[in-house]
Amino acid sequence: MIHDTELLMKARKGDLDAFTELVKRYQGSVRACLVVRLPDVHEAEDLAQEAFIIAYRKLDEFDVERAFGPWIRTIAVNLLRNYWRKHKATLVGGSAELEILVDEEIALNHSIENESDRLEALKHCMAKLDAPMRTLVTLRYYEHYSIAQLRKAMNVNHSTVTMRLHRLREILQKCIQQQMGVIEG
Repeated sequence: MIHDTELLMKARKGDLDAFTELVKRYQGSVRACLVVRLPDVHEAEDLAQEAFIIAYRKLDEFDVERAFGPWIRTIAVNLLRNYWRKHKATLVGGSAELEILVDEEIALNHSIENESDRLEALKHCMAKLDAPMRTLVTLRYYEHYSIAQLRKAMNVNHSTVTMRLHRLREILQKCIQQQMGVIEG
């Protein structure tokens, strides 16, 4: 078995197979490090992949005499911190509540006599959204796309998707509260 130092030296010279071997060796520990800290396995996998991309780009900065495992896990943990900073818990009207309302709408199958006031408010607010925002709601909450799938479908980066979802939830929360008379519009 080739030692990590030799693989790192080859990877620095552009040998993708050498870096692929490093990924194979350490992907399990990096993913495990993230999966235990995130509720969504897909998000953990996305962050793990991003950690290896960053490591590859910064190979020239890495001291090959040091252990690769701790370095790559440190990159992953730093990405996780950034993720947490971007995904702070939201108040009423957040993702979980929105998913409950969408699930309720699906369960009720648009039956007007059974809809709650909040569901009617959600439908009203959804109708006010522009087409790209409605598409985002459909993909995320009806078709259950992961952030990674949304990134690919929208051809944007991770932070753009999460920021659009955050803004979408804020818009819907404010609109629903106005419809319900909770806040003045």
